[in-house]
Formats: sequence, C-alpha cells, structure tokens
Amino acid sequence: MAYHSIHDRATGKNVVSALQNIATGSIVVDYDDRKPTVDALIHDLKEGGVARNWNERERTLAIQALKTLGRSTEGCDSIFTEEGIRTLMYHSGLHKVTEVNIDKTCSREALKCLANALLLKPSTKPTFERLEGHSQCSVLLKRSQLSNESQFLFSRILFLMTIDASTVVRSLLDHHQAVNNVGVVLKTQLARSPDGTMFTQSMVLSEALKYLFNLMMWDPKVERPEEADFTPEQKAEASGKRFQSLLPTIISIIITIPTSQPNPLEPPHSHAIHVLLNFPISASALLVTRSQQATLLSVLLQILDDTLKHSLNTDDEASTDGMSNGTELDEIVPPLVIVLTNIASAGGEGRKAMKARLLPDDVDRSRPLEKGDTFSARLIRRMTSARFPQIKETVSQLLFVVCNEDPSLLTRHVGYGNAAGFLMNRNLGVPASVSGIDSDDEEEGEGEEVDMPSKKAAASAAATTSPTSPLSPVTPTSAISSSSSPSSAATTAGVKSSTTTTVSSYTRTTSVSTTIESAPLNRRMSSTSASSAAVNPITGAYYPDPSAIRTAMADMTEEEKEEEAGRLLDLFDKLRRTGVMDVRNPALEAGLKQRERDRYYDEQERKEQEEDEELERIYGKV
Repeated sequence: MAYHSIHDRATGKNVVSALQNIATGSIVVDYDDRKPTVDALIHDLKEGGVARNWNERERTLAIQALKTLGRSTEGCDSIFTEEGIRTLMYHSGLHKVTEVNIDKTCSREALKCLANALLLKPSTKPTFERLEGHSQCSVLLKRSQLSNESQFLFSRILFLMTIDASTVVRSLLDHHQAVNNVGVVLKTQLARSPDGTMFTQSMVLSEALKYLFNLMMWDPKVERPEEADFTPEQKAEASGKRFQSLLPTIISIIITIPTSQPNPLEPPHSHAIHVLLNFPISASALLVTRSQQATLLSVLLQILDDTLKHSLNTDDEASTDGMSNGTELDEIVPPLVIVLTNIASAGGEGRKAMKARLLPDDVDRSRPLEKGDTFSARLIRRMTSARFPQIKETVSQLLFVVCNEDPSLLTRHVGYGNAAGFLMNRNLGVPASVSGIDSDDEEEGEGEEVDMPSKKAAASAAATTSPTSPLSPVTPTSAISSSSSPSSAATTAGVKSSTTTTVSSYTRTTSVSTTIESAPLNRRMSSTSASSAAVNPITGAYYPDPSAIRTAMADMTEEEKEEEAGRLLDLFDKLRRTGVMDVRNPALEAGLKQRERDRYYDEQERKEQEEDEELERIYGKV
C-alpha cells in the first residue's frame, strides 16, 4: 500500500513497512505516486504533525524515505517550499526547540535532505537564509564533540550557502564568528583519530576548507561602512588579517597529513592550497615560524615534483591515471605554482630555498636543460608547453620570480630558447647575455666560418654573469636545435636584426647556433669532455669541443655525412614551413641562384638578338 493511502498514519507501526520500502528502494515510487507521497511526508513531519507520536526510529525512516524521494526534483515540490525547509530544519536540530536532538541519526538524515535541497534547488537558499539556518549551522560548528558526519554536513550546507552570496558571508563573519567556528572543525580533525565511519578526516577537512575558501574569496567584496574608503589592496590586507589566525592550522594540514599517491594534488591538500591563495603577499600573511615555513616549502615543492613526475614526465606531455584530461590538469596544478610564486615574491629565505631546489647551480649542462628526469628539467619543459597554457604561464612566472625577476639570470638557468616566449610576452627583450655581440666582431667575421664565439663576445657574456652564480660564462654562438619546439626556435629569430637568413649567415653569426641531433655524430662526440666549454645561451648546454666535431666528422663515412646534411636541410625546411624563420634551404638557394644566372644570360642573349634584328632591318643584311 502506498504511504499516502494509509489512513491511520498517527500510529507508527502502521507506516513502518511502507517507509522502509521507500527508504531502501525496495519499491519504485512512480511519478503519479511521488507527489502525494512527498506531500504526505512533509505534512506528517512538520512541527505539530502526526510524527510527534512516532518514536525515533519511525521518524528516522520517514526522513530517509523523504531523502530517497528528494534526490530528484520531479514531484518533490513540497520539499522546496518554505514549509518543507522549515520542517527539515525542525528535525535537523537547527530549530531552537529541537536543538537537543543535534548529532542524532534523525538529525543527520534531515541535514542530508537540506543539503540536497540547497544543491538541487538554489532558489531555496533565500528561504534558508531568512529562517537563519546558515547562522545556526555556523554556531553549531563550534561544538568540538560533533561527529565527523555532522561536521561534514554543516560544512557542506555552509559551503553551498556561501556560493555567490556576499550577504551571507558578511553575516557569518561579522555576527556569527565564522572564522573561529570553522577553525574548531579544522583543529578537531587534526587531533581526532579515525572513527571508522564513511565520513573520513579527508572528507570533513575538504568540506570545511571549501567553505573557508568561499568566505575568503567573498570577504574583500563585502561592503562595510568602516572600509568604504579602502583601496582594493587595503581591503585584501584587512581580509587577510581576519583569517590570519587560521594560517598555522592550514599549514599544519598540508604538513602533517600524508599526501595521496600517486597523485598528491588530491583533497584535502588541494583545497588547503586553494585557501592559501587568498592570503595576501605580505609579511603579516606569513607569520609562521621559520622552521614551519621551511617545512611547508619542502612539502609544497615535493607535491609539485611528484605531480610533474607522475603526470607530466615526458617530452610529449603525456599524462596518466585519470590526469589525461588536459583541462583538468591545467586547472589543478597552477594554484600550487601560484602559492609558491607568492612565497617567492616575499623574498628572504623562502626564495633562496626555492632557487636551490628548482634551479640548482650544479645542473648537468652536457645536454639542453629541458632534457632529463630532474625536477628542474621537468619545470623547464613546461615553459614551452602548448597543451597546458596555464601551467606554462604559472611555471614561467615562478621561475622568473625565483631568479629575482632578472631576464639574464633566468636565461642562464633555463636557456633563452625556453624563456624567450615568456620574456617576449612581457616586452623584456633579449638579455645582453644572448644578444650582446659587438659590431666589430661581426665585421671581422664577414666571409669566414666561425666554429666558436669570438673572445670579445665571450668576455662580454662573462661580464653579464651573476657574480654569485658559479655557472660558466654564457657565450652566445649559433644554435638551432632540431628537437626544439616552435616557440623555442622562434626566439632565435629575434636575435638577428633580419628574419631572412641564408646558410652563409649562419656560418658567420655568433648569436644563434646549430645543434643537429644525429646518432653518428653524437656517438663519436659522447666521450669528449665539455667541462671547459662555454655555455650555449639558447639551450643552456655546453658547446661541444670543436676538435671533437672535427674528429667525429673525420671518422664519418660518406653515407653518414650525407645523412647529416639531409637532417640539416630538413631542419631548414621545417623552420620555413612553420613560419618560425625565413630560412632558405641551401640546396634550394643554390638552385635559385643558378636559375637566376640562367635567366640573366637568356635575357642578355635575347636583347642582343633584338639589337641584331633591328640593325638588319635598318641597314639591311650585311
């Protein structure tokens, strides 16, 4: 028998069977019966209804049945009315009369119904606000003895209520001690042992942190009379001070709770990092002990390293384990990178520690800096990533800040080929360490091939090297890597005053170098030490020893030399086709010049023939 068809519902035992079938899903309530059933349940459960005669178990079954039916909005209009919301608040303990029932099974089931209603029908939020449900939830959060389930549900409801609702945020912050109350939840969860329920520490912390994030995001936008004349920066500073007491707790969550593996950017750490985003960049926002800040930096850097290692560890930007969605990955990594950038922007020991970890001075320069399986190589690869534009932008900014926002220092640590796009977008130009070629040197080099940069260019580059950096002097020469990305290759175009370059200019220009990845040549040069060589500013790698190149080429067969030449010609064609540079294929260039000479001689012969014909017409044939 359908629930609404039972005549004597005041007696609990008459409705238990019907309610149990609905709650457990044993029967399917079709649309025709759904509306009258929901209407009857709201009528019976309201304050003063027949449910007052039921025991705790029977009321719990009725609310569970209502929860099951309320998972869809069809036929459940009664739940979303003011009477429906008031009824659920009455049984959840958010009503002063029933506050004693807080944290009982019936109360928690009613809270679930409220959370579903607020999620499915946002139009119920003004009703819930008018009935002061949000304020009561905030007040109850300060009860440290609440179960994980109740803390989770109160936090979920407050999270839903603070989405796009500045009036609710102001009420909670200014009148209901929201900062202190959410702090109770965070501290309780850090100190609490697992209770064995499905509502784990991670779930509760995640909901509380999401709620806190909403508070911090909306607080600077709240209009307060005392802040009417504040600038946006002053408002952000005042907002940071309101939440500053929670900063040590947020940091403790990141430090003390083990990260998930293999993807460490999972809740609650991801939500804690989002909260850190809202703290202003100032000394007052970093009022934690030096050891705690060092530990925080170590954990955040390890999370970034593990994420890049697991999801973005290959040159082709492949990703794994549910991280293959580029959009998803491009959303979850940047917040962490921005937090690290904010800390680096404050300077001090934090920036120094990040510099040592992200861009160490003792990096392997036997190959381009973006190659390899090191933390720095993984970061540098992201600077030219086309698939993840947000990661590309935030990582580039982080490394720039870590390098004291010095383009020359950034170039020495990552190579100009990787930094050029970032620097160009900020109109920072080409650093002197890359473009600082003396005009006299170019004149001296006219018409002759240059294997290594001139001494004057090397001295100029050495002068730009940071005195505190043990890196070898950055000496420009001519290099284009066949494996570099279009954005990397594009940056070499800016080194020359003209973007139209023929093969002869490559042999005498010392601002770009040509590095062709070839198996025969590289095998012969692999045994040669480059420790004393200068650094190629484009790739950040050492130049190969010229004697090694000559030795390697001397050992090459004619077929291998032709293969090397073919690779070089392919590179010129690729640069021309992609529009990176107007580089002409030398073989094609030679053919064009020959055809121009042929056309010239043909034209001269035609003119001579016309002159002869004209003379013959005038004077007759001789």
